[in-house]
Formats: sequence, C-alpha cells, structure tokens
Amino acid sequence: MREPGDILLVACYELGHQPLAVAWPAAFLERAGFRPALTDVSVEPLDPQKLARARVIAISVPMHTALRIGLEVAARARSENPRAHICFFGLYATLNAEYLFAHGADSVIGGEAETPLLTLVDALERDDAGPLPGVSRPGQPAAPHLKRLDFPVPSRAGLPSIKSYAHVERDDRMDLVAYAESTRGCLHRCRHCPIPPVYGGRFFAVPREVVLADIRQQIEAGARHVTFGDPDFLNGPTHALAVARDLHAEAVFREHHPRLGRRLQLTVAG
Repeated sequence: MREPGDILLVACYELGHQPLAVAWPAAFLERAGFRPALTDVSVEPLDPQKLARARVIAISVPMHTALRIGLEVAARARSENPRAHICFFGLYATLNAEYLFAHGADSVIGGEAETPLLTLVDALERDDAGPLPGVSRPGQPAAPHLKRLDFPVPSRAGLPSIKSYAHVERDDRMDLVAYAESTRGCLHRCRHCPIPPVYGGRFFAVPREVVLADIRQQIEAGARHVTFGDPDFLNGPTHALAVARDLHAEAVFREHHPRLGRRLQLTVAG
C-alpha cells in the first residue's frame, strides 16, 4: 500500500480551481508514509494505467457535479481494476451514501474526511474489515467525522499545473488564480445548503500558518489572484481578518519586490 500509486486520489470538479479537496488528503497520506498518485479528470484524461495500478481509489465529491462525474470514474475504475477498493469522500459522499453503495462504492467518508481516509487505508493495509470511525461501509454506517484535524500544508505537486485552471482578466492581462480555504464547515443551518446535514452547524478553522503557506506555494507557481472559497469566510472574523491582513502585508512586499513585481489581489467567494 506504500508504493507509488497504490493509492489514487481522483478530483472530478471543483469550479475550475486546482482541487484543494485532493491536495489536502494527499498531504495527510504523504505525512503518514504513503505515496499517493493524483489526477483531476476535469482537466486531464483518466489514465487507465493509474486505475489498474491502484489498490485504493478515493474519489472526491465536494459538490453535485463532481458526484455525477465521480460515478462515471467509479464505473471505469471497476472495469479496469475489479479488486481495487473504491471510496467516495467529501460533502456529497455522505449525503448520497446509499446511492453510492448501490453503484459500486466500497466505502464513503464525510465531514473532516482526511483522518478517516487515513484510518481506512491503514485498515485495508492490515486486511481489517471491521467498523472504522468516520468510515461508512455497506451495512456499517458511520456518522461524518467532525473533529479538529492537525492540518499539514496541502500537497499540490502531483496535480496538473495551476496554469490548467481558472484565470482572472485584470488590467488587460490574464492572471493565474490561487484557491485557499481558511475554514471548513459552517455555523449556519441554511435549508438550501448541503453543508448543515453533514456539519450540523460545526465550524473548523485551519491554522493561519497553514493557509498562508498554501497560498505562498501557489504564488510561487505563478498565481497573482487569491480566492477564498470558505462556505462563509467571515464565520470566524478574527481568524479571517488575521489571514487577510497577513496576506495583504505579504502582497505589499511582493508588489515592491524587484523580482515578483505584480500586485496580489484577494477575493472572497464563499
């Protein structure tokens, strides 16, 4: 399970930005000694060799469009590699667990998914088929994992270049866009939203230094515009403002740095 590509993390669609929902699990797995492969089928073909190589195929479904695409990925994965364990993780995995089990899923993870995903991989490595906290299996339902995580900096190296993703038109040029989240979950219980059924009004702040380190690595890759995609960036205004102020201070520095030059722009999309 610890050889390169034994675990395949699949992003399906994240609104045109480089998929954070895959970069974070990759970082958790790498910190534990695993060497996952990553792919994003929204910008690159699904590689049959990666499917055939993998022992665990974890498909990220943070939204409905990703879910629909993820079902097609799972069908292809099952055809190419019948022995692989197929896991769906993310917001829409929990909400559609029974449907996913009926269409080929071996496990489903919701909430703060990275720790249960790591627990699942450890269990599969030991051939442990017993119940696991935060991991639903057919006949073994589990509640979404809603505990604070020890976040590493997201691992983006295995993803397609940031140049493959959204650009913003500004001052007659097209700038690359970084994407970050400083919080997860949401305090609100809006009835139109898929977050409350999973998080139940829970809200988790990502450490400021982790958020800033992730943004820095995207800036080094060429980004000049930063979008925060938190469901509600200002749920934790003290945290959000601290992140924004630190980022602004770095942006001012970069604006006057002779090598970097261009101004960094920040928007909130949540």
